[in-house]
Amino acid sequence: MASEITLTLPEHLIKSAQRMGAITHRDTAEVLSDSLEMMWLTLDDIPGMTQPPVADLPDREVLKLADMKMESAQNERLGYLQKKGKQSSLTEAERYELLTLLHIYQIGQLRKSEALAEVVRRGLRPSLAG
Repeated sequence: MASEITLTLPEHLIKSAQRMGAITHRDTAEVLSDSLEMMWLTLDDIPGMTQPPVADLPDREVLKLADMKMESAQNERLGYLQKKGKQSSLTEAERYELLTLLHIYQIGQLRKSEALAEVVRRGLRPSLAG
């Protein structure tokens, strides 16, 4: 199923998508949609993230998830790419890797925050709000 939305994109992205569309004989919107689908990770795309809703997990698993951290190697690479990006320019491959790692981090943080809320809701830990 597809839904139509309106996006405001930088001119250089639109021109790039138009060029790719001309080369591949596809509509610009199709090029952009395909690019987003290829780039955008979902929870199901990340190993170990294909899990039931947090509310359905036993206490032990919710507590573990609430304490979850990004894998050390990924976290180190993310830090390296962020630092390098501030000091000099990243290659196209490094930019894609950085975006992917940032997305993995965001998905992990979302899952962790869901678990933290569930831990408090179940009374397993006090609220962080104090």
